[in-house]
Amino acid sequence: MTDQVVQDIREFDVVVVGSGVSGSAAAMTAARAGAKVALLEKLGTFGGSAALSAGMFWTAPDLDAFRKRIPLGNAELGARLVQDYPEALAELRAGGARVADEPQLGIMTYGIGYSTDINAILAWCRDKVVTAGGETRTDAPVLGLLHDGLRVTGVVVREKGGAQVHYQAPAVVLTTGGFQGARDELTRYIGPNADRLLLRSNPGSVGDGLRLARGAGAGGTTAMSTFYGHLIGCPVKRFEPSDYLPFSQYYSGSAVLVNLRGERFVDETLGDELLNQSLTFQPEARGVLIFDHHVRTTEGTSEPFPGLGTIDRYAVAVEAGATHAEADTIEELVDAIAAWGIDRANLGATLDRYQAVANAGGGVARAVPVAATARPPRTAPFYALLVQPSITFTFGGIRTNEHGEALDHDGRPVPGLYAAGADIGGLSNYGYAGGLAPGYITGRWAGASAARAVLPQATEDTSLAGRA
Repeated sequence: MTDQVVQDIREFDVVVVGSGVSGSAAAMTAARAGAKVALLEKLGTFGGSAALSAGMFWTAPDLDAFRKRIPLGNAELGARLVQDYPEALAELRAGGARVADEPQLGIMTYGIGYSTDINAILAWCRDKVVTAGGETRTDAPVLGLLHDGLRVTGVVVREKGGAQVHYQAPAVVLTTGGFQGARDELTRYIGPNADRLLLRSNPGSVGDGLRLARGAGAGGTTAMSTFYGHLIGCPVKRFEPSDYLPFSQYYSGSAVLVNLRGERFVDETLGDELLNQSLTFQPEARGVLIFDHHVRTTEGTSEPFPGLGTIDRYAVAVEAGATHAEADTIEELVDAIAAWGIDRANLGATLDRYQAVANAGGGVARAVPVAATARPPRTAPFYALLVQPSITFTFGGIRTNEHGEALDHDGRPVPGLYAAGADIGGLSNYGYAGGLAPGYITGRWAGASAARAVLPQATEDTSLAGRA
């Protein structure tokens, strides 16, 4: 907070900080419950990282699947997430935005989801806020929270020209998208190599919500060292938002992944988003994907989500400047990789043992699991691609309950403060429960709770699908 003179004071029932999918859902939910809402975005455009996504609205199909994939996740949040998923889908369909009729199964190896027009959903949410008498603003960074000694009472915003404005409100919802853009926070929580993670996100998610909540007494969560992202070729000549989806090597679960010592370190069939995290803690946070022509022409060119297209992801990485090699035999490929400075004998032994164990139906190769479904490279030509980890959003953050209330270190609600989306922590933890669907659904929780705190007539039920 600064001593600059306040230029204006504006009064609202609910202020939502951040306009990604969770903030948009929170603002819309509160507005449709009767609250006068201000939706504030610090960047020049609305939508956050959600506006850069493929639009797949997915999560775990049930609580058992959630627990199996995310055994360290917050089971209470997970239970309400999967419970509320059908209702959230119904709400989106009632809103008129495109939602696919048929689900896609096996997303990130286990999830269920529907392709959507995410930008239409975000615009619909903002329209509901404005229609209900609220406002939506870009270029409105929040400098701090207002507090009367007992509860959060609003936010301080710096507007264009440097003027400070107080948005007074008895309920504030933090939805700033995580702390993946803050190198200091990444190093603090994730550890060595975290500052080398390639940012695969909007640039505005730098931990604003986490720092604001800390200042108000909110506690932190588990999962502070885990995150979501995908392997990217290394190096790349550019990495703009339009590159985030095509540069992602989604097929890595069908490849062999070794570190710069030529050693496997993880069961590859866990999936690309988990391999991405594991690679972060390997030497120099760099690895090599090794695969064959079968993988390149099947998983390597398939469409992981509707709308992404069937592109040759290896070829895209090569065109972008990634170090790579191709050969007619595995032995020749190992020679080419060794020229990058990787120990040839160690790499050769790693691949030989992996192939033997995979062909025998799985087991353990050099102390690293080999899944029964693992398929060693067999079909020439063979390929190697140097890869690096990226980060889209963090999994740790503000401690909340299943109503979206921010909690202090003792588990008590912080009066007037709520949070959702990537600003909250513990729902995903190493394993990943999805992005858009958990963001939207947790946003509904926080928006409904914020409205109830202000308007006693607002119901406990977040279901608004039937309203106009």
